[in-house]
Amino acid sequence: MKRYLWLISLFISPSLLAQQAGVYTEWLSTSSSMNWSSGMVTAEGFGVAPEDKRKEVGRLLACRAAVTDAQRNLIEATQGVRVTVSTSVAHYAAEYDVVKTAVEGVVKGASILSREMGDDNTCKVTMGLFIAGPLSNSIYQNDVKTELSAWLFLQRFFADMIPSAHAQGTSNQSSNDIQVPLNPDLQRLDERVSKLESSVLLESPILANARTEPQPTGLIIDVRGYRFLPSIAPNIQNPEGSTIYPTAQDKEKIKKSGKLLSLFSRSLEFAMNHPIVGDNPLLIKGESSSDNATNIILNKQNGERLSKLALNNFFAKPAVIIVLD
Repeated sequence: MKRYLWLISLFISPSLLAQQAGVYTEWLSTSSSMNWSSGMVTAEGFGVAPEDKRKEVGRLLACRAAVTDAQRNLIEATQGVRVTVSTSVAHYAAEYDVVKTAVEGVVKGASILSREMGDDNTCKVTMGLFIAGPLSNSIYQNDVKTELSAWLFLQRFFADMIPSAHAQGTSNQSSNDIQVPLNPDLQRLDERVSKLESSVLLESPILANARTEPQPTGLIIDVRGYRFLPSIAPNIQNPEGSTIYPTAQDKEKIKKSGKLLSLFSRSLEFAMNHPIVGDNPLLIKGESSSDNATNIILNKQNGERLSKLALNNFFAKPAVIIVLD
C-alpha cells in the first residue's frame, strides 16, 4: 500500500510544487507578508501567559494578547501594501478618511488563520485579511475622482477659452445685433444628421471586428525579466503611454465586483491554470515602464489588440493575471 501511495505522490507532487512556486509572496516585515496571488495580507502575533494565572486561564490570556499583537502588525502591514511605485496604502489613508476607515474595518474583521500553543505557555497567532473589497474599492474610488477632476478641469479650461475667443471675434459688432434662430426644418434636419453620425461612429470597423472575433476568457501578461513590481493599481499602456486598462469606467465596474484589478504570479503554469482567467485566456508579452515599475507597456500589435477587445467590453470583469519574476 505504501508503495502505491509513493507512486501516486510522484505524479501529484510536481503539480503541487509548481502551484506553490507560482505564488508571489512579498514580505512586508519580519512577521507580515502580502500574497499577491490571492490578495491576502497576513501577520503574526505573539503572547505570553501571566505568571500568576492557572495554566488553562494563562493560555487563553496568552492567545488574546497574541491576537492584539497580530492586529497591530496587520495594520502596519496593510498600510505598507504598494498602490503605485511611489505610494502605499498609508499615503491614501493619510489623505482620504474613507481609506483610513476601510483599513480599520478590514483589520477588525480579519480572520485567525492559525493558533499555536507553546510548551512555555506562549501563543502564536496568524491573522489574515483580503485587500479586495472595501479597502481596494476606497482606493479605486479616489483614483476615479482624481481622473474625473482632471477631465472636468480640461473641459472647463476649453469652455472658458472658446467663449473668450468668440467674444473677441464679435466685439466689433453692434450691441443691437440679434441672432436669428435656425429655421425649424433645418434644425430638425441637423438633429437627424447628428443621430446618423453618432450611429456610424458607434459602429466603427474596430468594434465590428471585435464582435465577430472569439472573445478570450481572461488576460495573462508576461513581464518576466523587466523588474516589474506588483501593486493594487497596475496600469497597462500602449507604446504612446495612454492607458488601455484600467480606465475610470473599469474601476467603477471593479468596485461593484469587490475584486482587485489584477492578481500576480511567478509561474506561467500557475496563471494558465487559475480559474479567474477561464479556459481560453489571452497570453501576451509586456515590459515594465522605464520610469514606473508598476506600469506595463505593450508593443503596438498587442496594444491594438487589447484596445479592440476593450471596445467589446472585455474588461467588464477583472480577469487579469500578471506573471513576473
